[in-house]
Amino acid sequence: MAQKVQNRVRHAGHWGVPGLTSVRLFNQAKEERDEMQLTWPGRPSRRGASWSAWIAALLLAVCGGASAGIADTKHNLGSGPGPAGRNQTSDTAEICVFCHTPHGGDVNAPAPLWNKRLGAAGAPPGGGSYTTYDTLQTPSLDGTVAAVGSISMACLSCHDGTQAMDNIINAPGSGGLVADGGGNDGRAFTWTGSTVNAAGRISGGAALIGTDLSNDHPIGIQYCGGGLTGSGAVVSGTCRDGDFVQPLTQTINSNQVFWVDTGGAGKQRTDLPLYVRATGGLGPMVECASCHDPHVSTGQAGPTGTGRVAGETFLRISNASSAVCTACHVK
Repeated sequence: MAQKVQNRVRHAGHWGVPGLTSVRLFNQAKEERDEMQLTWPGRPSRRGASWSAWIAALLLAVCGGASAGIADTKHNLGSGPGPAGRNQTSDTAEICVFCHTPHGGDVNAPAPLWNKRLGAAGAPPGGGSYTTYDTLQTPSLDGTVAAVGSISMACLSCHDGTQAMDNIINAPGSGGLVADGGGNDGRAFTWTGSTVNAAGRISGGAALIGTDLSNDHPIGIQYCGGGLTGSGAVVSGTCRDGDFVQPLTQTINSNQVFWVDTGGAGKQRTDLPLYVRATGGLGPMVECASCHDPHVSTGQAGPTGTGRVAGETFLRISNASSAVCTACHVK
């Protein structure tokens, strides 16, 4: 304890958590022997109060910085601090619970530790059906459009507006596990905000995608018209539509993963991921999360070396100069 301690804490996580600012803590080079003694229960210490304050400050810096990404976005639906005017509930200050749970999640969901009811067989969770982009019969549409599924189904479990945002399988607190998340009306939380109704469903604005997906960028569509497979770090096959950037691939945890590179070494959260479904043999596909990362705030810096920042509306990278579009489309 008689030596100078310098500690620098940094983090830039896969989940979109922003890098922590450096925390530097210094001790004096020389300490008196009696001040170096451990404080046992019931035994006072001149350093007890300052030591407690030191620990509290460190925890505040670490915890506060780690939550800054999503806490500063409209995906912060809890009652705690966050952007003004967002939809929020007064029933819980938790943020992550509206999508994820550490225990009791949906094991069939295409998203990790998923905490919300999903639709089945390509249908909305609250009933009805989706109208997909291919119904427009656009002549330039080269790839197959599959039924709504994969990670896009998780996004639409709120954004199609057919069920409450407080449809939660494992609600905050003890004894709150319900397999269907409470059904269409969820947990009957109390909501405020300009684009949420009394039942907790998104009721308007750009966040309401709805069930007619024909006026949105196609999802569940083969990237570059299809024709690609991969093994190890090698992409095989030829894009049926040549007006697309060739993706990269890698085997991760025995899964073949594809992405469109936007800068930096290896696969980064600022790259545009493509998704391979377990069935159908359609190869890498474009889904909602190919362009959007639900955890990042506007302007949040990407990992070191990428030279990227997150864009508005949860875009993985800023769309200045149409950078998101031209990352994939050769125009």
